[in-house]
Amino acid sequence: MPRFVFHLLANAHLDPVWLWDWREGLNEGLTTCATILDLMDEDPELTFIRGEAAIYAHIEQTDPVLFARIRARIEEGRWEVVGGTWIQPDTNLPATETLLRQFDIGRGYFASRFGKRATPTVAWAADSFGHSAGLPDILSASGMEAIMFCRPQTEIVPISKPVFWWEGCGGSRILACRPLAPYLSEHGQVPELLDAALAAAANHGLVNIAFPYGVGNHGGGPTRRQLRDIAAWAGKHPEVRVEHSGMHRFFREIRRELKTRQPGFIPTHQGELNFCLRGCYASVAKFKFAYRKMEAGIVRAETTSTILAAALEKNQRDFTPGWLGVLFNSFHDILPGSSIERAYEDQLAQVGSVTSESQAAEFAALNQLANRVDTSVRKPEPDRPSAVPVLLWNPHPRPFEGPVEIEAAIDYRPVSQYRNRSNELPLRLLDSRGRRSSFQTVATEHAAFESSPWRKRIVTKVKIPALGWTVLEVGWVEGSSPPSVPNPATAPQGGTIDNGIYRVEARKGAKGLEIFLHGRPLFPNGGLSVATFADPWGSWGGMLEEPESFTFGKPEKIWKISAVETLESGPERAALWVRFVGGNSRLDLTIQLCRERAAVDFKARLFVNERDARIKLIFPQGGDAEFEVPGGSVLRKPCGEVPGGRWIRVTGRDGSLGFASDGLYSFDVTPDAFRPTLARASRYAATRRMNPKEKLWMPAVDAGELCFQFLLQPGDANLPALAAELEQPPVVQIVPPGKGEGLGRSGSLASLSPPSARLLSLRPSGKCIHIRIQLNAARRSGIVLQWFGRPLPLGFLRSGEIGVWKLSPAHGGQWKANRLATH
Repeated sequence: MPRFVFHLLANAHLDPVWLWDWREGLNEGLTTCATILDLMDEDPELTFIRGEAAIYAHIEQTDPVLFARIRARIEEGRWEVVGGTWIQPDTNLPATETLLRQFDIGRGYFASRFGKRATPTVAWAADSFGHSAGLPDILSASGMEAIMFCRPQTEIVPISKPVFWWEGCGGSRILACRPLAPYLSEHGQVPELLDAALAAAANHGLVNIAFPYGVGNHGGGPTRRQLRDIAAWAGKHPEVRVEHSGMHRFFREIRRELKTRQPGFIPTHQGELNFCLRGCYASVAKFKFAYRKMEAGIVRAETTSTILAAALEKNQRDFTPGWLGVLFNSFHDILPGSSIERAYEDQLAQVGSVTSESQAAEFAALNQLANRVDTSVRKPEPDRPSAVPVLLWNPHPRPFEGPVEIEAAIDYRPVSQYRNRSNELPLRLLDSRGRRSSFQTVATEHAAFESSPWRKRIVTKVKIPALGWTVLEVGWVEGSSPPSVPNPATAPQGGTIDNGIYRVEARKGAKGLEIFLHGRPLFPNGGLSVATFADPWGSWGGMLEEPESFTFGKPEKIWKISAVETLESGPERAALWVRFVGGNSRLDLTIQLCRERAAVDFKARLFVNERDARIKLIFPQGGDAEFEVPGGSVLRKPCGEVPGGRWIRVTGRDGSLGFASDGLYSFDVTPDAFRPTLARASRYAATRRMNPKEKLWMPAVDAGELCFQFLLQPGDANLPALAAELEQPPVVQIVPPGKGEGLGRSGSLASLSPPSARLLSLRPSGKCIHIRIQLNAARRSGIVLQWFGRPLPLGFLRSGEIGVWKLSPAHGGQWKANRLATH
């Protein structure tokens, strides 16, 4: 009787974008699948696995005959649909909702084309560069029962058996397998790999062994030689039953086998499966920044459009086409920054298209709201322009309180009466109840007609209801002035700004920016600084995981402050502009302290002109750090360059530091410092290390300007909310004045409690709405949704759990909520 069963998993790894563009990649899917089907006609035992709904959709649209042949083999049971995603994504960098949509849309496509029985429940991550601690929770919430993956390898993350239970940071547990063979093989390599798998299998005690094979990276799959080699090897090894199989069959057999074993026979791995190819966390920042903007923008637009359509009884908009762009660009050789330059030109164009469509949808939805809201303005003085109504929209399920900027045209052309007295033009700001509000005039976005006022820009502190709106009125009113405010932000002296909570000081020639919290240095061992580190590694960093490729010791250059200027001096906001220079590059920081705001806000403009170098911010506070990651958060000790999400909380001997950004993904923490990577000046799609003078004709990645934002705060419970508002700020929209149709000047449509309940998405589903929520709390909590003025108890979620509810309109304008089972 055979000791082992080897499950042969024929596959053809196809990167639709990598060393080629998306057109070549998708068309290779046609060639590969046709070749596999022809080989199946020759060999009646051959089975094949294929994931990624995007490939199937391209085949369906381009070659219906080929698609019909695939469907026939699926019905026969020899062609297996695996993975469940639209594309095989990176699993460290996308947002939680993006990974959930991969399965929503991917599995939905497969179910619609091939039926429920063929819809995959096994995830397939052949080539993704490590996996988030929250991925089991995402998989469980998506109806997936198991995952097979290949990275990181055993020498990076040792686990005693190739099959194990994987438990996520939210407590979900799925069955996982890291095969004893790589997902691809050279033409004549299969016997060698089978020998190695057999030797390893003897040490693990499992009968069922997964064995993927097939040439690939640019399509391919099993070859005739490989099939002959497998048959010959099987004839020489009677102790092994070699079967052409599939992933679902393999995991079914594993589950049957485990029923015969003692509890604990296979290990349980808790937390993330990381790290590998760490250069990808920072490569091609210009794409990563654009991707993050697209990703946040479509979530905000979809939430806004969905709830307003329901409230105003309008037709719902389908955001699926935009989401397909988001999903495709999360592919594990696009978002991580490992493709060629020409491919990124295409992908940036696609990202821009999705961003633009999201903005247009959001704009239309808010104009529909404005038509229903009272946006009327006070009667103007004789021969004076009327004031401007401004609609503010909060896309979050909790009230927003903080600063917003408003820029509007005060008249229809420059105001000649105030020529050379632009700062004296009297403005009045009224809140939604018609009360005068405090504000501060700041510089406009333009430098046209500087001697005469025309457009004015103000900053003011506002309160906007949860998933709601408020209307302000700003205009030219003679004799008006803003009321005084308590606790103003100030610029007490050159190079210093203060809001009573934080103080920031900058000095020309210094190496760091000094920051004080309640009068004490935030960083006792120095200020915020910028440094350049040697980074000769290619797009992926060290291909052999060389430690020096992800640990950075002494920098090559510490940058210096070359210029300082006070831009704003209060009372609503004080702002300081600081330029750091180092080597051939510079970093311009506009640091803002807002009245009564317990955070330091930074707008960054980085000009990169380096080669084979890495630019980092350095905050001299280190220790353990909690990182937001897809599906949750994870606590890490210093371990070199690691991926992170929207926020990081560093806890060391000097206290706690909270950091959030709208574009950065790559960080390292040492016992003494927290160091976000801003950019890597590597080469496109390069696999080896180079020196700066080598191949000068090859462009350095990210040469030019990069813009992003970040903030610092005390590392308290408010950090995730501030990070969400940084990424999805309130919308400020100038709208026409009007009496509206029954809606007041301020209102809320929905809210969530407790505050730890995180709204992941709000999206239409026919006449109903699906709402997805994750609980970010230490213990099980009940969730209550306030929906159009009525409470809808949603039941309980455990810590880290993700739930989906269907909201359905009922009689009398009421709604009901039903939790959806994992599908």
